[in-house]
Amino acid sequence: MIVENVIYPFAIKYQSLPNNINLAYMDEGEGQETFVFIHGLANYAPVWKYQIQELKKTHRCIALDLPGNGLSAQGDYPYSVFFYAECVKLFCESLGLKNITLVGHSMGGQIAIMLGLRYSSLFNRLVLIAPAGIEYFSSLDKLMLQNMMNFGEYFYSDEFHIKQAIGESFFGKSADKTNVINDLVRLLASVDSGKWRTMVLASINSMLNEQVSGFLSEIALPTTIIFGENDAMIPNKLLHPGQTIPSMLKHAEALIPNVQTHVIKYAGHFVHMEKAAEVNRLLLAQPK
Repeated sequence: MIVENVIYPFAIKYQSLPNNINLAYMDEGEGQETFVFIHGLANYAPVWKYQIQELKKTHRCIALDLPGNGLSAQGDYPYSVFFYAECVKLFCESLGLKNITLVGHSMGGQIAIMLGLRYSSLFNRLVLIAPAGIEYFSSLDKLMLQNMMNFGEYFYSDEFHIKQAIGESFFGKSADKTNVINDLVRLLASVDSGKWRTMVLASINSMLNEQVSGFLSEIALPTTIIFGENDAMIPNKLLHPGQTIPSMLKHAEALIPNVQTHVIKYAGHFVHMEKAAEVNRLLLAQPK
């Protein structure tokens, strides 16, 4: 699929999975170790351009578009965390990938946690960047969020919500923020808007209904968690006004057996774009 005026920073390849879903991805660099990058809710692979640009010098770097996102196949899929995780697993197996560091941003972080829990033998390490999945949502929290979604107030559902959500996800002004917004708006215009909203709504519901926060103590892989100090998205400011990034990370440190946590100043939810050099350094650092 080609979308006018949406240009990926590296060559686009396609991989057909055993479940007949065709995934678009970028594959750069060589090395004994491979980074596999998973984007967040209703996003796309180019958000990892600064990681690929630098890390491809020493590693194989693969960033994929999840089903229903970017240039990957659209369809009547379940669009759940479990579904996405299974597709990533099939993707890694189809390409015969070994020595994988799994890197997930936001919803991609929750997907990465699920993969680490279910298929730890396939991966060497987890890197969770501003991840969903650590924050716990009670039944009342879920009810409140679902009521908001029923009234159309949910992220990335249309052009207005894309601009609002991405705008709030960056700490400061940047060309990257404008470029991501413009690309996502163009991608939205290229697909059936009803199916897009269905994908967004199903993804959010699954993050609430397939929570992994209760299983953090079972993560066996070395894990790195990275947040921007000025993240406006996680933790949820409306439902959890008393929760902070430090308190959330303290909770994760108490549960995950082998974890390192980092908070980067002057960065928001897209910390890997705003502070790419610092994030890249942490990606290359060997876990203790």
